Amino acid sequence: MKKIEHIGIAVKDLEASNQVFAALLGKPHYKIEAVESEGVRTSFFETGPNKIELLEAISPNSPIAKFIERKGEGIHHIAFAVDDLEAEIERLVSQGFTILNTTPKKGADNKLVAFLHPKSTNGVLIELCQEIKS
Repeated sequence: MKKIEHIGIAVKDLEASNQVFAALLGKPHYKIEAVESEGVRTSFFETGPNKIELLEAISPNSPIAKFIERKGEGIHHIAFAVDDLEAEIERLVSQGFTILNTTPKKGADNKLVAFLHPKSTNGVLIELCQEIKS
């Protein structure tokens, strides 16, 4: 793994949260994007070499809606950048980690992603991200 790519934060109201984080970080978000397959709208802020991703549910059945219902707003996941997502999935499976999607899928911000089950990572949802090359 190369670095923490971003920290995902579940929010109820993306516009209101964008104002909070713009004030906190001293700069506006650089992108809003819907990820229909996950039922979310996302907003990204750059913070040095890392990012903050705000996630708002657009469907009451989305993982983010369910997360907020159970736990409230807050940190949802930590994402790590990787060079070869498929190789990293293989490595982690061989180490005993549970992968939620062993086939990488398209995520936000031009990334292929896979998630590790929190039960195998001390209760933290981990996202692996690989930049999609054009």
